[in-house]
Amino acid sequence: MTNPILEVDESIIKKNLLLPETIKEDEDIEKLLKTFDNNVPSKIITPNPGLVIKTKTDNNEKIFINICHTNEIPPPKNITEDELLKILDEEKPNWCIPMSVGHERHEDDKTGAKCLTYDIAINTSYFDKIKNEHTFFAFTVITMFSAIGEKNNRIIDGRNYVVLKNRKHIGKLHDHRVEKRNVKSMITNTSNKPLIEEITSTKNHDNTKNTITTTSKNTDYIILRKPKIGNAEKLIGYFKLPDECTLKDVKVDIGDDRIIIDASKYNYLIDLFVPYVIHQANVTANMDQHLNVLQLNMPVEII
Repeated sequence: MTNPILEVDESIIKKNLLLPETIKEDEDIEKLLKTFDNNVPSKIITPNPGLVIKTKTDNNEKIFINICHTNEIPPPKNITEDELLKILDEEKPNWCIPMSVGHERHEDDKTGAKCLTYDIAINTSYFDKIKNEHTFFAFTVITMFSAIGEKNNRIIDGRNYVVLKNRKHIGKLHDHRVEKRNVKSMITNTSNKPLIEEITSTKNHDNTKNTITTTSKNTDYIILRKPKIGNAEKLIGYFKLPDECTLKDVKVDIGDDRIIIDASKYNYLIDLFVPYVIHQANVTANMDQHLNVLQLNMPVEII
């Protein structure tokens, strides 16, 4: 069975973006910063423990996946096993599994070794269903592997996983921020939807290397390049932090082509790749206390 491609429904997550060089920076930056005000209602949910999957990456790294559940996430449309098998043969599946994929972290295994760990929350009734129906369980686990792989740029072994006995979670389950949705419309409006629908605030866009998306409302961050025309000399990133968050709560990690902004206390994570080589040693940061916006100035290698 071929793993389905994870796509994210942009109507239920805040959209990450890399602004094109045609943006009129001097006139538009203030307007763009105002788009950080997210008027879409959202809530913090605490999922219930479920079960733990153990597997490995292609680099032989041990992985734990906490499959947790909550009634705050809508269930997928209730279908039979025969209907699922027919859907998998369709070119454009019309059935999806709403889920919230947590960010990557490390937890100790029984020997004390640090292992990659992920929380994935699904609807409680659907969790009960997959525990009792093998085909749905296997399909759901494989699609979760696909979701984690897409989000974190990893290849996960989908054949040799095991379900840990007598373990409902590894480490402490993290809260999830999800946007409020109409459950009825979620169940009935599934025409031409992807097989996974991620309900989360951030997503790792490793495909940003090949794609520059356009500006939109309700963003967690914006990134500008200077100059607008010709070879880029630096990137300027503006990251809207949670209202109560301070610089002491934020961990910033800049790689050659990766930007990570982590405020785990507030369940906030931005993790993205950019199509430039960043000069890490020359990166500087500023904080606008009024807007609670973190600014990163990132010189890049001129190509």
